[in-house]
Amino acid sequence: MKLGFDCHAHVYSTINDTLGSNYRPSRPAPVGVWQQNLNKCDLLGGVIVQPSFLGNDNTMLLERLTQLGSHYRGVVQLPKDASYQTMLALSAAGVVGVRWNLVERRSELPDLDDPEWQSFLKQLKLLDWHLELHLESVRLPEILPALQESGVTLVIDHFGLPQQDDPQYDKGFCLLLEMANTGRVWVKMSAPYRSPVKTLKPYIQALLAHLGRERLVWGSDWPWTRHENKHSYLDTYHWLSTWVPNMDDRHYILNNSPRTLFKFDT
Repeated sequence: MKLGFDCHAHVYSTINDTLGSNYRPSRPAPVGVWQQNLNKCDLLGGVIVQPSFLGNDNTMLLERLTQLGSHYRGVVQLPKDASYQTMLALSAAGVVGVRWNLVERRSELPDLDDPEWQSFLKQLKLLDWHLELHLESVRLPEILPALQESGVTLVIDHFGLPQQDDPQYDKGFCLLLEMANTGRVWVKMSAPYRSPVKTLKPYIQALLAHLGRERLVWGSDWPWTRHENKHSYLDTYHWLSTWVPNMDDRHYILNNSPRTLFKFDT
């Protein structure tokens, strides 16, 4: 029986031009190939995340969502002046969140004192959407307190991109753990190759201890942009068994947590 969800994957056609990005994928990532991978792992569905190189043009993502059923959701990118009506229409199409890709020092963090960003975050809360944050842990303290104050639900990409081998010396990660008691913080267990630490084991143990399996989800990060040809989809799926040896906990992270966060049961 199929059960569980891949909570972080990108699908797109051949990309001839990118919007403000220095990366262009060398080949397409067809939704059918992703579904074949899901089937190999007996997974029920998943979440399509807008890749940063497509900017705020969510056309491809929305086209794919219309082809898929109720076991699929989308996370888009949007400008700060996106209207509530626009977001409401996206919600009806299966979108449940917005992603901010802020990695690398040259990326400016949003000014959350800006009235437009404040309005944007209020609209997220009205729709019960989450904000997915892709940012190195060393920079998390620059923005997490203001986001916590906003009351928006946060999803932290790729373990929070830790930068220190020992979690206790990673201030951004420690701050993330401190926010666990809000009940509004989730973390994606995905893409270990995007972090420079030697092993994620102590980070995973800390996440399980503070957030618990209830606010952890797994993602393949397929097709591994900038890291292609280094591993297979099955590799990424089996990593979860190494990270979380307990079968009941893995089942919860694969199935129960995504159903809550991404509203698969509504």
